[in-house]
Amino acid sequence: MRINMRNMYKQAIELDHTDNDYTELFRKNKNHSLKTLFLLYKGHYMELFWSIVFFVCKHSPVWFLPIVTANIVDAATNPDSHSTRTIVLNMIFMIFMVAQNILTNYIHTWLYAKTIRNVEKDLRSALVLKLQQLSISYHKEMESGRLQSKIMRDVEQVETLSSQIFITMLSILLNIIVALGVVLTKDMVVFAFFGATIPLAILIMFFFKGKIKKYNSDFRQEMEETSVQVMEMVEMIPVTRAHALEKHETSRIQTQLKQVAKKGLQLDMVQTYFSSISWVTFQIFQVICLGFTGYLASKGKISVGDVVLY
Repeated sequence: MRINMRNMYKQAIELDHTDNDYTELFRKNKNHSLKTLFLLYKGHYMELFWSIVFFVCKHSPVWFLPIVTANIVDAATNPDSHSTRTIVLNMIFMIFMVAQNILTNYIHTWLYAKTIRNVEKDLRSALVLKLQQLSISYHKEMESGRLQSKIMRDVEQVETLSSQIFITMLSILLNIIVALGVVLTKDMVVFAFFGATIPLAILIMFFFKGKIKKYNSDFRQEMEETSVQVMEMVEMIPVTRAHALEKHETSRIQTQLKQVAKKGLQLDMVQTYFSSISWVTFQIFQVICLGFTGYLASKGKISVGDVVLY
């Protein structure tokens, strides 16, 4: 019993320390969302660093495949005494790079997921402790459904944002760096062509940024309101049944659910427009690039393998 009490006391001290850390963190950086997100992972930076290292390793086959393909195409279109050896060596190298994805992806995911889940746990623990410390009058005025949404859905959004930054954005950034690096070392003319896509990408992002942020905020607020109303409905079921108000309560919740569906659809559609316009724009650039490099190859300025590479 004494050991259990000691452990509980130790856990309470740790939670209180964590709560104070998070309170101070959010207070100081309330206007800097990205900075706050990175500071949430303080103490986990080494795990994230090694996770990024293994992410680069596991993602590397995507970057090497165009280079290997170009080498094989060049060897096949300009056969000499070393062509077969070149093709075999490139195949062996590519098979090795693809196979290592299993181990490196496992290690990357384990390091990243462990860090995310620990931060998620610490955030929820800090919120629970803070709720226990708030006054009774605060809890009387604040709906329980809204508090539940803070603990569950808001922390889940932190995990979603972390995934977008450490996985999606990291992948995009590395792809851009590697692509531009390879092109820069091969041909400055094609590099200038690739560089022309950057202002266009920034323009598309700038155009959709405000709309996506607004619709996402509206959808989040509606979800929070739905959580509040559903919790109130569950708590009031005995009273509702006693006064035969089932249809009224059902109609009220259905109205709110329709509003959530409406806001969700608006968010889905603006994200769809963003995705489709981005895809069409860069596919058009890809077709133009194919024609441009094909023209350069026909003039003997680059090889056929380089056309495939670009």
